[in-house]
Amino acid sequence: MAEVDWSRLFHAYGPASDTPGHLRALVGDDAAARARAVDHLFGAVIHQGTIWTVTPPAALVVAGLLADPRTAGLGAAPAERGAFEAAPLRAVLLGFLCEVTEASAPQVPEGELRAAAFPWGREAEIAATLEAILAEDGDAWDDELADALVARAVLDLRAAVPALVGAVTACLDDDSARVRSAAAGTLAALATVPGAVAPPVSSPARERAAREGR
Repeated sequence: MAEVDWSRLFHAYGPASDTPGHLRALVGDDAAARARAVDHLFGAVIHQGTIWTVTPPAALVVAGLLADPRTAGLGAAPAERGAFEAAPLRAVLLGFLCEVTEASAPQVPEGELRAAAFPWGREAEIAATLEAILAEDGDAWDDELADALVARAVLDLRAAVPALVGAVTACLDDDSARVRSAAAGTLAALATVPGAVAPPVSSPARERAAREGR
């Protein structure tokens, strides 16, 4: 996380300066903070099927956390929250990565996406739109050039797919059937991203995970 300037990124509700704290809370001792962090992932880092400039680096951090033993032992939320209480945090994080992948517009050709991300001669305007968003100017969200920033985020996410595939593949051998199933589903989503190469399912454990994910 230290390599990312989170203050120059944004999520659905504005500047992403708060995102690093939530990412740290995912493996912290405070169950309520962990629940808020999960809410932040699903409500701000990805929001109603849209990704933002913070989404690719946040997804890479989440992918890195999959190997952390604490994501297997911790619940995603305090018991009173209900929805995620029975799920290992690792399974919930895999679900987040699956939603993020599905929002990467796999049906949009790379050339079309790049044209939207880098419209000729408008770089100064795009930079100004970013500054307005970071300054929490609500009108900036309606600027058509905000869509160029989102398209760039999609390109960044697609570039991160190989790293995501590696982290998710390791979860196919997890002790938890719920995690294995979530991993198989996430890998299936990742395989739809242009240029992605799905890893072979070769071991008995991975074949079982693939069946569980159907």
